[in-house]
Amino acid sequence: MEICKKIVILGAGGLGREIAFVLSEISKQSDRYQILGFIDNNTFLHGKMVNGYPVLGNDSWLLNYSDKINVVICIGNPRVRKQAVDKFSIKKNIIFPNIIADNVKLSDSITMGIGCVICLSTVLTVNISFGNFVLIMSNSVIGHDSFLDDFSTVYPSVTLSGNVSVGKYSEIGVGSKTIQQKSIGQNSIVGAGAVVIKDVPDNCIVVGVPAKPIKLIGNP
Repeated sequence: MEICKKIVILGAGGLGREIAFVLSEISKQSDRYQILGFIDNNTFLHGKMVNGYPVLGNDSWLLNYSDKINVVICIGNPRVRKQAVDKFSIKKNIIFPNIIADNVKLSDSITMGIGCVICLSTVLTVNISFGNFVLIMSNSVIGHDSFLDDFSTVYPSVTLSGNVSVGKYSEIGVGSKTIQQKSIGQNSIVGAGAVVIKDVPDNCIVVGVPAKPIKLIGNP
């Protein structure tokens, strides 16, 4: 079976441009992907070049595309990312590959679903599991036996110690740290720089050192 090499980047914002760089670095080492350009609903960008790649059009461009194509969804907000997946997953020609930067350090015991993105200089140790459409941004460290559920987002320079679980739709803030054997519930937010030493319940925002709840939030 012929491997589909064509790929588009959904979102021409900061994250999309970072992933374009990741894909370009991968392409230097192999011919795995042929980057066609960006998809973005900002009409001002249509027909323009962003970091060397064209903005092809809006969501309709992709929905009307009939050949097989890879799509990487570059949306940090988990709930908005889920909306994009729901919109495009009805198209059987669309493939959601796992994108892993070339300099990510990871073991052979990592398992993941589809559509995951692992950014530059991340370390994944052993026996870690990811659900679908998990986003790990640059310079993060995920410890042994951790589990990150669907649509969870880990922002840059996060440390999750061993046996940490992160629920669906949760966001782990820049530079935060979570000690071993802790659970972060679904749809929760860990603030930037927080240190989590107790389990975080569902639908909760925690901040500070040590991290403490400050607000309950609604279900996605």
